[in-house]
Amino acid sequence: MNLTRDIAVRVGACGWNTLPSEARHAARLCLADGLAVMLGALRHEPVVVPFSAQARLYGPGQASLLAGGTAPVPAAALANGALAHALDFEDTFDQVGLHPNAAVIPTVLAIAEAEGKTLGDILPAMALGADLACRIGLSLTTDPGRRGWYHPPMIGAVGAALAGAKLLGLSPDQTVAALSLVQVQFALTDALKRSPASDLRAVRDGFAARAATEAVLLARAGVTGTADPLSEEGGLVHLLTCAAPDPAPFASFGKTFLTSELSLKLWPCCRGTHPAIALALALRREGIVPDDLEAVVFTVEPPDDMLFAPRADRIRPGSAITAKFSVPFCFARALLHGAPGLDAFSDTARRDVPTLALADKVELGACGDAMGRKARLVFKDGTTRDRTLPPPPELRAGTASYTDISPKLRDCLGPSQALDTLLSLETADPSLPVSALMTVLATARPN
Repeated sequence: MNLTRDIAVRVGACGWNTLPSEARHAARLCLADGLAVMLGALRHEPVVVPFSAQARLYGPGQASLLAGGTAPVPAAALANGALAHALDFEDTFDQVGLHPNAAVIPTVLAIAEAEGKTLGDILPAMALGADLACRIGLSLTTDPGRRGWYHPPMIGAVGAALAGAKLLGLSPDQTVAALSLVQVQFALTDALKRSPASDLRAVRDGFAARAATEAVLLARAGVTGTADPLSEEGGLVHLLTCAAPDPAPFASFGKTFLTSELSLKLWPCCRGTHPAIALALALRREGIVPDDLEAVVFTVEPPDDMLFAPRADRIRPGSAITAKFSVPFCFARALLHGAPGLDAFSDTARRDVPTLALADKVELGACGDAMGRKARLVFKDGTTRDRTLPPPPELRAGTASYTDISPKLRDCLGPSQALDTLLSLETADPSLPVSALMTVLATARPN
């Protein structure tokens, strides 16, 4: 069986009217959540600025930049996509550590605006694209990181290409071509996520969205690719794992939607830091204070060891994104100040002397497969206490409400008219033109 073609055929049967109600709700909620995070990056993360400036060099064009102005569709996908992961606050598929919508949303918005599409057009495309990314992640039989790949954005790019193909109504052959063409344009090495000096960790999904957009447009123009880019030897999964994909996760594609299982983050930092934050908040409620502690020694599973190293950067992070990838900093900040918002990673917060002093007491004790996630608290009176890391609070996209995410949206947007626009997506008419939505957001963006 040709796995990619089978998926491409099933895409055609799914539309707004056939999308399950929970998947519809999840897509609406993820769109509002994702757009808020992207707009928030304009306020909080300066590394995104060059991408919009670069996109304007190609403009004006058919797609809006959330930073203002317009650009050609691929350039807009790059610039807006650079915003999607910059705060590390977007939705997550926790089972395999993916951020499916980080590439999907900027891709479908750029294409939809240029093609005169509506909200009812983009939501099924989002649901299918993000769902495929989740299923590819589940189909991996080994960790691609051990082969040197930084695979989550690579998988996200393929999901975004499927979303774009659905949006443009591409034929099954064209859809297969799009999924092949995206793979030849975008790859990342595992060294990237461990490099504290690189901005690419923050803006990576801009490259994924641009590759997906280019792939879809080229496929529509008649450019072809390989026969089965998902499962053929030398295809995506073989490249990542040196093995065929597990076929089981694809069996219900187009019928059920894993996107309903996406988690909407409440804390704007790497998901791997969230159990440590949850522990810090529990200790805070129990009345344990930093002066009680001599050391906090964590045991984690791969790849969370990267959240402790290089140690100097994790103890005294020089940038917001480095702080968000630091268990020592995130644990210390939460124990001292409570649940972190975006201000927890500001320049001022990263220079806070008590936070840095406590972060210096936090270290990695062990990391290994199936070791679990726990911490040993070493108290100044010489006693120790072992704690299993608690699960962080979870907002499931299929069942969470707009009330649940409204504090997050306010944190991202500040005093902005964009907040009301995003909250209105809960009940917005599916016939709403995407161009109208983008015009409002690009002019009402936060300062």
